[in-house]
Amino acid sequence: MSTPAATISHPPYLLRTPRLILRCMQPEDAARRKEAVDSSGEHLDTFFRTSPEGRLSLDGHAAHIRKSRGGFDLDQDRVYGAFEPETGRLLGENFLLKRAGLGALEVGYWLRRDALGKGIATEMASAMVKTAFEFDKVLRMDLVCNPANERSAAVARRLGFTFEGRLRDRQIAAHHIRGDILCFTLLSTEYPQTAASQLQLEAFDFLGRQVTP
Repeated sequence: MSTPAATISHPPYLLRTPRLILRCMQPEDAARRKEAVDSSGEHLDTFFRTSPEGRLSLDGHAAHIRKSRGGFDLDQDRVYGAFEPETGRLLGENFLLKRAGLGALEVGYWLRRDALGKGIATEMASAMVKTAFEFDKVLRMDLVCNPANERSAAVARRLGFTFEGRLRDRQIAAHHIRGDILCFTLLSTEYPQTAASQLQLEAFDFLGRQVTP
């Protein structure tokens, strides 16, 4: 007999969608992360700035995972790795960031180059939107992107986000290049009408127990 799903008291650590496993990153994912970034070449250079020494080392990726895992465990910003269930290959990362303000979260993501054009970014972002509104009970979600990033702007519109405007001369993270950004928002009252609300999603807690909102 199956165990009933528990009501969640902390954010989910693992999410399962039709094509993806989204979970909190682990130390052993450092090599997967380095492979995903290195194999993507210039595609991710605006997200992962190269240093005079070259691309980020394995130790650098491990340090990033350690820091992001600490934030996840403390219920701060959350980083979910997006993995292929069959191979364990890292396709990218999803973010739920608290810099959007009270009662809000910002959704973000990056995707490796050879995973583009398959609808994976939309599925990743949909999982974050559904998690934020149904588990975190936020009132608003933000999505921001570079004006040249037409793919991310398209994902935002596909998920029902409203374009609020072009914010000038911004740098919201140390690894970002300073410049204009596009701002999109989605409200909790609008979420039920979105495709993300219909996404098939299973959620599991720190102990691996299935949880419900």
